[in-house]
Amino acid sequence: MRKALMVLLGATALAGCELVLESSGYWVKEAQLLFPESTERWTYFYGEPREVKVGGKVLRLEAAKGESLWAMPRALWVEGSPVLREVGPALKPQAEAVRGLAGNALEVRAEVPLRATWLYDGTGWVQLTGPLRAGERRSLVQPMDYRTPDLPAFLPSETAVLLREVLARRGGRQVVLFHLSEPVLKPLSLEPTPMAYGVEALLVQYGLRVELVSPPAPSYRLLDRGTNAAYMEEEPRAFLAKDPTRFAEVWNLVVGNRTPRPPAPSVDFRTRTVAAFFWGLKPTGGYGLEVVGVTFSGTTARVVLELKSPPRGAIVTQALTSPYVLLELPRVDRVVFADPSGRVLAEAR
Repeated sequence: MRKALMVLLGATALAGCELVLESSGYWVKEAQLLFPESTERWTYFYGEPREVKVGGKVLRLEAAKGESLWAMPRALWVEGSPVLREVGPALKPQAEAVRGLAGNALEVRAEVPLRATWLYDGTGWVQLTGPLRAGERRSLVQPMDYRTPDLPAFLPSETAVLLREVLARRGGRQVVLFHLSEPVLKPLSLEPTPMAYGVEALLVQYGLRVELVSPPAPSYRLLDRGTNAAYMEEEPRAFLAKDPTRFAEVWNLVVGNRTPRPPAPSVDFRTRTVAAFFWGLKPTGGYGLEVVGVTFSGTTARVVLELKSPPRGAIVTQALTSPYVLLELPRVDRVVFADPSGRVLAEAR
């Protein structure tokens, strides 16, 4: 029963990865790091201390023996080292990201399938793309919402160890991280067979070449923006209209009983949706909203807004205001409004 439970826990921890299940009492997580100057395999062992054979060589797996920048939480040490590390020659890069002359235009080019592409711009990580097929190119405007890359085989604390090493070699340059869909190195031949073996393959690019890259067509249309909505609540709120009836309700929160009543913008709801954000009642004028950008992941749109407040001592209208913004988007099932720091302001389905 205990061994069966350990197998289940190992499978849960490595959800989304290739698994080999056997009641051997230990499991493995492997990072394949494709740097420009080398290809490295970092292998971590977890579970009970023991001896294992790797290609006929016996390795002692022991409890942690100290502190190291390369140590993973709760991982066993290998022959006195926190990681089994192999270094080989660099492989030909099979993906690339380039920057356009406009500055914030980017293009990601994939020769092999990718799970995702990430950029470290000197401040933090932003996700450039989701999955890409082999031979696909994706032009985009650099997103502004920062968040840490997700590697299913590794916990967030373990991912931080790998990313720290990637950033330590950047030399002040921007970094592009390509999360490959398939490993490039064969799994280690281990005896006994681990009960789970998770692998993540990451191609690292340092710096961005500049080319003539045309920015993509805007993925949204600004329908309306202002500071005098009829929305009278204090808390921010988001709406998503997928049909004319729901849009009429949202439009009523914008115009209320204005005379004359402005007509609602024309929207083709066969292929489009309308996302609305109301910031809430403000005590004076001087407040406003600016759209920084829109990104998409599956059927979810993420809208980044800059929230503008009046500076201290500014001369503003002494009347209640209600800032709002309406956007036309492709068909989505969910919209999330966030500020440039990544803080979620409101969302709707």
